[in-house]
Amino acid sequence: MNNRIAPKKILFIKLGGGGEFEEDCITKSQTLRLGYGQIDHQECLHGNWQFVNDYYLNVEHKTPSTATNHCNQIKQFYEAGADTLWITFYAQKMWWCFSEPTITLLADNTKTRPVIGNWSDADINGKILEMNTISGKLSKVQGYRGTICSVLEQKYAITKINGEQLTVVIDVEVAMHNLNLKLSEVIKHLTWQDFEVLIDLIFRQGGWQRLSERGKVQKTLDLDLFAPVTNERAMVQIKSQSNLAEYKKYLSEFAQHEGYQKYFYIVHSPTEDLLNYKEEGIINLYYVEKITELSIAAGLVDWILKKVS
Repeated sequence: MNNRIAPKKILFIKLGGGGEFEEDCITKSQTLRLGYGQIDHQECLHGNWQFVNDYYLNVEHKTPSTATNHCNQIKQFYEAGADTLWITFYAQKMWWCFSEPTITLLADNTKTRPVIGNWSDADINGKILEMNTISGKLSKVQGYRGTICSVLEQKYAITKINGEQLTVVIDVEVAMHNLNLKLSEVIKHLTWQDFEVLIDLIFRQGGWQRLSERGKVQKTLDLDLFAPVTNERAMVQIKSQSNLAEYKKYLSEFAQHEGYQKYFYIVHSPTEDLLNYKEEGIINLYYVEKITELSIAAGLVDWILKKVS
C-alpha cells in the first residue's frame, strides 16, 4: 500500500479551454499548464500581482471582482507549494498529482509546472477513480468557468484518494449488510404462493413481461417471460426447497424446450448438495442471497414485510 496523502490544500485546474492541454499534460509531459498568454511571465515570477490586477482593470476593462478572480487564479498557479494537491477530470476519470512550483514559459506564452512523479487516475491502493464512483459534490467542480479554483469537498477528495470510506458510508454499508441478513430470513417465511409472487414482481420490475398465467404454464415452468428490449424469452422454475437430484431432473427437461435464451432455477432453501453444486452452463441458479439482493433493488422490502407480518 502506498503512503496516505495529506495535502495542505486542494486546487482544481482546467487544463486548457475545452481541455486542449489535457492529453499532453496527463499522458505525455506530466505537467500542469496555464494559458493566460497575455500576462507577463516575469511580473508573475516577481510576485507583482498588483501589475496583473491592474492589467485586467485598465487593459481588459474588467470589473474589480473579475480582475481579482483572474489575478488569484494566476497567483495560485505560480505560488502554490509542493504540498498542494491538484485535481482535474479527463477521460471519464478523476486525476490527481502534486507539483513543484517551478514555472516554465513556453513558446506560445503558456506556462507549465512539473508534476511530482506522474498524474494518477487511481487511489493509493490502485483502484481507478472512475467518474461514476465520484460524488457529484466533488465532480461538479469541473463546471467551474475559470481555470483554477479551490475544492470545497476537500475531506471527501482526500478520503477518496486514500482509498478510505467516509464514516457515514461505512454505517450505511453495515446497515445494508444487516438488512440483507435479516431480509433473507424473512423471505424464507413466505408461503410458497407469496414466494412465487415475489419472484414474479422482481422480474417485472426488471422489465420482463409475463406471457402466461403465473404457476399454470407446465410442470417445468412457473414463469414464461419475455424481455422486449433484448427480444429474449426466459423460463423460470421456482421452488421453496429443492435438492440436487430434483435440479438435475429439471435441467434435463429445460434442454427439451427450444426458443428460450435464458433459464432460471430459483430456490430460497436449497439442500447442501445443491448449494455446493457448481453448474457451468446457461442455467441461472438463484438462492436466497440473490433473491434478497434483487428484492431490495426492486423496492420490495415493504411488500415482503407485510406478507410475513
